[in-house]
Amino acid sequence: MAIALLAACSDGGTAKQRGCDTQGLPTTVAYSRVGGVDPDLTSVDIHAPTVACDAPVVVWVHGGGYEIGDKAQQMKHKVPLFNQRGWILVSVNYRLTRPGDPMSARYPDHYTDVAAAVGWVRHHIADYGGDPQRIALLGHSAGADIVSNVLLNPAYFADAGMQPGDLACGGPLDSEGFDKVTAGAADIRGLQQEWVAALGNAPDYLRSTSANWLIAPGLDIPPIIGVVRGSDRRRTIEEAFLAKLDAVGVPTTAIDARTLTHHEVNSRIGAPNDSVMTPPLMRFLDACLER
Repeated sequence: MAIALLAACSDGGTAKQRGCDTQGLPTTVAYSRVGGVDPDLTSVDIHAPTVACDAPVVVWVHGGGYEIGDKAQQMKHKVPLFNQRGWILVSVNYRLTRPGDPMSARYPDHYTDVAAAVGWVRHHIADYGGDPQRIALLGHSAGADIVSNVLLNPAYFADAGMQPGDLACGGPLDSEGFDKVTAGAADIRGLQQEWVAALGNAPDYLRSTSANWLIAPGLDIPPIIGVVRGSDRRRTIEEAFLAKLDAVGVPTTAIDARTLTHHEVNSRIGAPNDSVMTPPLMRFLDACLER
């Protein structure tokens, strides 16, 4: 299904040309149009400080098992966390899978949508005072699985006119999907059914959509942050993901999130008094974005 990238919505030049004032700019923008698809599913929410001049940009991809979720979820703490630093937060929607509906999203729709959204941000975030050379791509759960595929398969960003190395850094946070071969050996909370519904049309999808099987020398991959938590199987998968990146020369950072639930990995980011997720994540983002 063809995707047409949209031009930026602007009412008077870039934020820099208007004195870095971001007030009055549209806060929800469609990054593409797909026939027969609700346009909200291919749109982004842009949370910019009142004044932004060449500001770093954090792009966030929500989770939900490829089937549910929205760009508005879990933004309560993230927006002030990043805006108070003078950074822009962009939250992404992508097409979702409705099990049993062959017209809903299937491989590679989720990946191409997120890559197209990042491409839109790179080409148009200057209108909001953002720096297109300083973009971090983060995601949680299924969003982490999507982010890892987009970062490790250059074909997705090639369609958006860029490559993974154009990003400052990435953060796929908490997913067993890094190795669906191992995780799929047991039916863990329905994960296998979710992957079949969303990705099962891909040849050998257990491997071809698993980050741990995509890592190879010579890929242009930015620094990566991940978390390690959960069951023995999940920790093994997440540790292997970071170790394999290290082995091919990609700088990595691990957050020890063993005290947190899967939900808390997301909800604790920016939350008052959080000491597990926010400090190490912000140190990592400072290092890759504040240059």
